[in-house]
Amino acid sequence: MAAPVRGLRCALKQSVVPPLVVILGATGTGKSKLAIEIGQRRQGEIISADSMQAASF
Repeated sequence: MAAPVRGLRCALKQSVVPPLVVILGATGTGKSKLAIEIGQRRQGEIISADSMQAASF
């Protein structure tokens, strides 16, 4: 996983427009942990759209 993270980091550094990062995956694979890490490093905002939450609206 280190190589994809390095590639993402390089792409984000070169971006002029603030990037939109979307993280998808199965339950229990570390998506939230990864999102928090990226958000903290990029001083970004995390918006959760969990399918269970969306279904309850």
